[in-house]
Amino acid sequence: MSNETSLEVSKGFTYGLRQSLTIVIGYAPVAVTFGILATQFGLTNWEAGLMSFFVYAGASQFIAIEMLHQGASVWMIGLTTLIVNIRHVLMSLSVVPFFSERTLSWSLGLAQGLTDETFVLNTRVLKDVVGEENRRRVMLGINLGAFSSWFVFTILGGLIGKWLPIQFSGFQFALLALFIILTTMSLSENNYLTYLLAAILAIVFKLLIPGKIYLILSVALAAGIGAWWRKKKLSQTINQPKEDNRNV
Repeated sequence: MSNETSLEVSKGFTYGLRQSLTIVIGYAPVAVTFGILATQFGLTNWEAGLMSFFVYAGASQFIAIEMLHQGASVWMIGLTTLIVNIRHVLMSLSVVPFFSERTLSWSLGLAQGLTDETFVLNTRVLKDVVGEENRRRVMLGINLGAFSSWFVFTILGGLIGKWLPIQFSGFQFALLALFIILTTMSLSENNYLTYLLAAILAIVFKLLIPGKIYLILSVALAAGIGAWWRKKKLSQTINQPKEDNRNV
């Protein structure tokens, strides 16, 4: 590792904060839109801000304010957002290997900042960071940068919404588009078949199973098959020379 790289990695939090700017640019217009819509649907500016602070769930917040506007119960809103965000269980499990010596407080703090976008960015950046302490600081910088921008721009949107009664459409897709861009940047050539299998399984399960559980099933099954296949190939590679020697 070069001195320049070591110096950059040692400044973990600052490095992570700079990396988060990619997400901040995408979050800003969506968070402003959420703040405007939330105030138009009857929430106060601070209620919208506190939802972004405590819930911090992107698309689920748009669903929640729509359900609130329609008079849905708190339990129904909570259950709906839980189902929508259940994919985060898999994301959290994927991040765990980076932090084998994590404490409970660190685990809770890092988990709070885990979104679709921060998950993709963290998994792409952390693999090049040496040392668990540095990885914690980098992830904290990425998560805090994204989280702060979502909260601040929600408040800004709420302030704007008081004077600009504008109707928006299509802005929720910005989160999905940002997630797609970050994901494609981190794809590994070694896993293309696993990605394809997950996509096929997701389509099949979507047609057969109601709700969002098809996401968990398709990803878990594809990852399991991919891990089994890689282990099998690795075993064949290790045992191949022995077989050749016996044949000779």
